[in-house]
Amino acid sequence: MGSTEDWWYKTRLPELQREEEMKRKEKMKESVELGKEEEPWEAVNLELKDKDFMRIAREAHKRDITINRMINIMLKDAMSGAEYRFEHGNKPQLLNETK
Repeated sequence: MGSTEDWWYKTRLPELQREEEMKRKEKMKESVELGKEEEPWEAVNLELKDKDFMRIAREAHKRDITINRMINIMLKDAMSGAEYRFEHGNKPQLLNETK
């Protein structure tokens, strides 16, 4: 090999690789920092019947979201409903309009 090739393969190419690696690491740091304002998450394992899983998967597909996001939406809705029932009781109320 000539001196130019030696310089390229032994000096410049490793230098470029290090620069790319540093850029990649910086990009990863930025993506992690963007998530700082998000709520902390806890991983849980769920056991679902195949039929229920398929219904959730179809609904997630219709909404163009992930199954995890769909399950999170369902859990939040269920928790809101449970809070409402806790505050207002389980029995429905009849509201009459008077003049």
